[in-house]
Amino acid sequence: MEHIILENGIITTLDPNIPQAESIYIENGKIIAVGTKKDIRHMYDRAGVQRIDCKGAYIYPGFVDSHMHLSLVGQKLQMIDFREVRSKGEMLRLIRERAETIPMDEWIVGQGWQESMLDELPRLEELDESSLGRPLLLSRICFHSYLANGRAAELAGVRPHQEEPEKGAYGRNTEGRWNGRIYEEASLPFHQAQPKPTYEQKKSTIRQAMELALQYGLTAVHTEDLRFIESVSDLIQIHRECCQEGTYLRTHQLIYQPHFDQLEELGLHFQGGDEWMRIGAMKLFSDGSLGSWTAWLQEPYADNPETNGISIHTDEQLLHFAEHARKRGYPIAVHAIGDAAADQVIRTIEQLQRKYGTEEPPRHRLIHAQILQSSMIERIKNAKIALDLQPIFVQGDFPWVVGRVGEQRLTTSYAWKTLIEAGIPCAGGSDAPIEPLSPLLGMYAAMTRNHHPADHSDYHESQKLTAEQALRLYTLGSAYLAGEEHERGSITPQKYADFTILDRDLTRCTPEQIRDANVLATIVNGKIAYTDSSIT
Repeated sequence: MEHIILENGIITTLDPNIPQAESIYIENGKIIAVGTKKDIRHMYDRAGVQRIDCKGAYIYPGFVDSHMHLSLVGQKLQMIDFREVRSKGEMLRLIRERAETIPMDEWIVGQGWQESMLDELPRLEELDESSLGRPLLLSRICFHSYLANGRAAELAGVRPHQEEPEKGAYGRNTEGRWNGRIYEEASLPFHQAQPKPTYEQKKSTIRQAMELALQYGLTAVHTEDLRFIESVSDLIQIHRECCQEGTYLRTHQLIYQPHFDQLEELGLHFQGGDEWMRIGAMKLFSDGSLGSWTAWLQEPYADNPETNGISIHTDEQLLHFAEHARKRGYPIAVHAIGDAAADQVIRTIEQLQRKYGTEEPPRHRLIHAQILQSSMIERIKNAKIALDLQPIFVQGDFPWVVGRVGEQRLTTSYAWKTLIEAGIPCAGGSDAPIEPLSPLLGMYAAMTRNHHPADHSDYHESQKLTAEQALRLYTLGSAYLAGEEHERGSITPQKYADFTILDRDLTRCTPEQIRDANVLATIVNGKIAYTDSSIT
């Protein structure tokens, strides 16, 4: 039996019944009482109760990232990182340096390049030369577009110069020859050709990412890792072992559609699991990304009028998958960036509800929802679709996205405030490692709609959020999307004792001060999961 009093803190509860407090009493990972230091000591201070002095620190409901990828965050730590690279020459130098240190049969993998940040992209011949005969696969920052070399194509068993892929696409030069670029599902053979990590390597990758999340003040994450782990049984075992070994991070696991039938084989159900790991919605994709011109738009791209993106599934395929999930009691969570993709997802959910009704299970979600038409907002609300937003995309996508989709389309895009004020349930995520994992940086982006540091006039200033709106995205919002609003999201009796402890008052800070806040401790289930030693 664990009995803990947190005291001498300045507590923002997000509970309207007691918005502010000084002390919290915890038993066995649950909040029992919230109030003044005097009242909590009077009622609960006794032998066997541990008192933790917060020394005037600021305590918030535990921050939760509603959309990220633990496996990719962990993998990125082992890849060449191109996020800060600004020239083709520097990119090729990093590739050659890695090639010189690894065996001939080891893959060179990297992540984070953006054509908008480079003077030009390497040609296929340059990738072949700099990789010194090693196979190479480099992901764009979005993980929807890649650069590969000839050796990688040979090992993948594909012939991009002679044929088109069954799904996705290959990039081509003006002569129609493959230029090294790969789009969407055309990358699958390249991934499948790489050596499979062992169970211990998978576990280490996940643990490193979990530890990083805790350092950022995250008490839980919504993630989708079966494309890396592959086995639901291994996924459950890895998270169980990480918890048993002292890595205390809750996870809400979206289940990628190709692995969905494993759940039935194991007798698992929606929201099954335990307090540390829960089974979530079926994860699907409707399109790709704006950066690689594969987000699916209703009209062609402004800077590439020959395409309006890529549709991952036909309407019939998406409805089939959605019905398969619904019949087994699961919602769907669908990646949709473009307005054509969003329309397809909304129509699919509308069809489901006409056939099955709007009762449980909660809660279908549309992931990203960047490019929308104004007519979609009411449809989203009426269909009770929750939105999984990434405010930090404003930093990564502007200003280049203006030229990509055109100013007119942006009037109802990245419109976080409009969506919130329409009464649509919204949560905040990072999509890490595509963008930084820090929820504080996400809040800063939501409030400023600017880069870090600020370098221009704000993008669509009318869509700026208040500090409280931004805070709710990463607390109450993420709890609602998971169907866990009765368990977390606010500091309320009988909810889990999950807290993010900072060195400043987010409700009274400038956005810049929020961005620069320090995480003093992360408490999950009443356990100190991370501390900088100032909380004891």
